[in-house]
Amino acid sequence: MHGELQESMHTLAKPTTTFLEAVITPTELKKLSIEELNSLGQEIRQEIVCSLAKTGGHLASNLGVVEITIALHKVFNSPNDQILWDVGHQAYVHKMLTGRRDKFNTLRQFKGLSGFISPFESEHDSFIAGHSSTSISLAVGMVLARDHLKQDRKVIAVIGDGGLTGGMALEAINHLGHIQKDVIIILNDNEMSISENVGGFSQYMKRIRETFFYKDIKRKIDFIEDKLDQANLNPAVKDLIQIVKKEAKDRFDTPGIVFEKLGVNYSGPIDGHDLSAVIKALNAVKNKSTPQIIHIITRKGKGYAPAEADSIKYHGVPAFALEPALTEKAEPSVVSVAPKPKTYSDVFTEALIDIAKIEPNMVAITPATAEGSGLVKFGKVYPDRFFDVAICEQHAVTMAAGMAKLGVKPVVSIYSTFLQRAMDQIIHDVAIMNLPVVFGIDRGGLVEDGETHQGVFDISFLRAVPNFTVLAPKDARELRNMLYTAIKESKGPVAIRFPREKAVNSQALKGPEDFELIDLTKWQVLTPGLPGHGVLLAYGGMVETVIQVLPALSDQGLEPMVVAARSAKPLDEALLRGLLLDGGNKIVTLEEGQLSGGFGAAVLEYLSSLKVANPAGKYADIVNLGIPDRFVEHGARPILLDEVGLSPARVTQFLLSYLKA
Repeated sequence: MHGELQESMHTLAKPTTTFLEAVITPTELKKLSIEELNSLGQEIRQEIVCSLAKTGGHLASNLGVVEITIALHKVFNSPNDQILWDVGHQAYVHKMLTGRRDKFNTLRQFKGLSGFISPFESEHDSFIAGHSSTSISLAVGMVLARDHLKQDRKVIAVIGDGGLTGGMALEAINHLGHIQKDVIIILNDNEMSISENVGGFSQYMKRIRETFFYKDIKRKIDFIEDKLDQANLNPAVKDLIQIVKKEAKDRFDTPGIVFEKLGVNYSGPIDGHDLSAVIKALNAVKNKSTPQIIHIITRKGKGYAPAEADSIKYHGVPAFALEPALTEKAEPSVVSVAPKPKTYSDVFTEALIDIAKIEPNMVAITPATAEGSGLVKFGKVYPDRFFDVAICEQHAVTMAAGMAKLGVKPVVSIYSTFLQRAMDQIIHDVAIMNLPVVFGIDRGGLVEDGETHQGVFDISFLRAVPNFTVLAPKDARELRNMLYTAIKESKGPVAIRFPREKAVNSQALKGPEDFELIDLTKWQVLTPGLPGHGVLLAYGGMVETVIQVLPALSDQGLEPMVVAARSAKPLDEALLRGLLLDGGNKIVTLEEGQLSGGFGAAVLEYLSSLKVANPAGKYADIVNLGIPDRFVEHGARPILLDEVGLSPARVTQFLLSYLKA
């Protein structure tokens, strides 16, 4: 990166965009020379930094794929050619080059541009992407469909080295090598996923980055092959040379051979920031009839010094987070600054560290979400008891089951949206054996990133599994005590879900001496209420919302009973039975999860069982508040909560209407 660009990127002023202004679609890009395309790349990097300072988003990964994206649109013809972006959070450059640059001020905003790939947004987005390791499987499916329908198009899968650690990607490569279809795989190797990549496969890739010996030797062997085809040799001599050549090639100690052994032709490694080299590599494989993988080395954060220095920190940034990094380091201020509020992720990690001091057999497992969940802190304190298994959710769960079977106490820290990927392992390997695996489910509820990341299904799918205890704390202290109790006493699987939110009542938390065992299945009556004023059964984070709306209800003469229902499974049947058998009660359940099969559905199921036993009884009326039966788009969390009727204002409005009717 030129010095003048580095310098110019140390300002949030609107950059000059001569070439970017001219590229409305990939058609205009194809007309530019290499020199002009390099200038376009500089302008794109400036634009990304400037835009994300205002909207937030994934910074480092997008700065790293500028040349790859330009080259893809130079060589291939989107949307006819299908470009499949794994995860999709690195596709901002792609969006800019496919007619969406003028909407970048709406990135990740409600009703604005998605932060991920979305076919609902543009025909250039070939398939929805939000989770890792899907692109090669999609590419195999699309190339098979293409050939069946006799279409003329290329299919390209762009996947990172982190995504390649996922089992689904390796399954797809295995199949692709068997069917020998002309899928082109772009391996964007930046040594990172969200956190630093771990595992044998990432070490394998490291070895190929460190040696270009293979690339040189392979070129010479290919040259020899061409010459042998032209030589007039005795057939026996020619066969002997071919055997020796094949054995020599097979013995090269390089990861590229692994792909070729699987039936996928390998080329690289290539400098991913040398635009000419990337274009040349794409053109070289464009018309091949067999599967190809191009290994491209890139640097996350390329062109923006703070992101290059710390790509983990700058993987995803909130709005205006770039501004401090663009200024000179200031002297420490004498003004005292209030401590940063703790999130539930912070509380969860601190609790694990404290429990580890008194529970030597407890270990923590994460599938490449150590940074986001805060578990990095645990790993630093207890490195021998911390296991990051890369983007392998299924492996994380079954590995935990194996540990639990032999007496270790595993805690799997995982985002709600990623836990979906390990559903079979949850049932087959944990629940059937009734093993004491604790699941710390982060991002339970709505998040900013949209449909692919909404953590709203975990209550429903876990509640359906026998032997599971499904919990949600009302505040920070209860989260700590739930975790402590589950680790110390549980004989079966326990799931504890919490939102991506500031933790309630986290100020007075102490160390290990502050833990207490609690009854995980007993609900807590927070306010007794007045007869006939209604009953609010709030699950997890919705307790705080209910507390916030009580003053408005009181102003209208309503004093309902408030119950913190900490367990969706099992229900507190002793308490619930009494509430349901009171025919004068109006009961409202509240949850930040899918209504279909959720906490409210569990209460209705229990009511149904009571009615079966006693059809003539008088029973309470029940309504459920939660996420409706649709996928929730991206946007700020308060806006999304309001959209689905779970903001304090919307809850107040509903309760006044229902309870006073």
